Amino acid sequence: MEVFQEIEHLGSKLLPVKVFKTILQDECGYISPHWHDFMEILYFYHGSAIVQINCEYMEVTKGQIVILNALDVHSVEGSAEYLVLQFEPQLTSDIFIDFQKAFPFSDKDKVLAPSSTDNRHIASMVHQLKEIVEINQEKLPGYEINIKGSIYKIIAAMFAYSQEKNCNLSEYDSQKQKLEKLDVLLRYVDDHYTENITIEDASKLLNYTPNYFCRFFRQVMGKTFLEYLNMYRCNKAEGMLRTSSRSVTDIALSTGFSSISYFNRIYKRYKNTSPSFERNFKDNIVQHIDNI
Repeated sequence: MEVFQEIEHLGSKLLPVKVFKTILQDECGYISPHWHDFMEILYFYHGSAIVQINCEYMEVTKGQIVILNALDVHSVEGSAEYLVLQFEPQLTSDIFIDFQKAFPFSDKDKVLAPSSTDNRHIASMVHQLKEIVEINQEKLPGYEINIKGSIYKIIAAMFAYSQEKNCNLSEYDSQKQKLEKLDVLLRYVDDHYTENITIEDASKLLNYTPNYFCRFFRQVMGKTFLEYLNMYRCNKAEGMLRTSSRSVTDIALSTGFSSISYFNRIYKRYKNTSPSFERNFKDNIVQHIDNI
């Protein structure tokens, strides 16, 4: 079942780490909003993208790094190629570091651009990221220890960077509570997106008034509930258009859209192309190349 929270086991018990490359192949490439319990670092090789981190939307280009704390709601949209490093908090349990303090909490500070202030931190992280890729490709005896050592150095650079920023642990606790509350609704959307879901339905599920629910959802997700729902349905429809022979009308109705005309209008708004054009597009927008 596809849910809003990304749940997976990273690597092995010895090395709970995953590294892979993601390629968004055109300007409409899109990784939908999600969150997870592990840490994530993105390093952009080529191109540019708009990265959502909670309610902030920032342009990221070649050479920049994005650091994502556990529980950060994030998405990526654009045409870019970037490296992804994911690792579990328990990776550093033996050095007794408060992991939440290793990552800055201001969302705007989670995109590191080459500058007089941040460049030394970026240079250190980029060097270690490249080291991890090379070590994993060679897989010499003891490579797991070498990778772990490189991640320690990345964490050290992040920790030094975070000390220059205004960190606030209460923001983390607040975000966790909001996501735990919202996860109930997003799992419901996953199970019932083919049905008619109204603002009233969604607000009742969380025991909120419709007005408060709309403000709450936008605050956490950075978009309205209707925008999220339509985007979710379009992502489902996109997969069907590319992999099945079902008619466009059938796909529109089976993904929760009330009419083919509304589906065409919404799909073009979020995908910047028509469903009929998508039907003839055979290549996947996103390619994952697992290295670990």
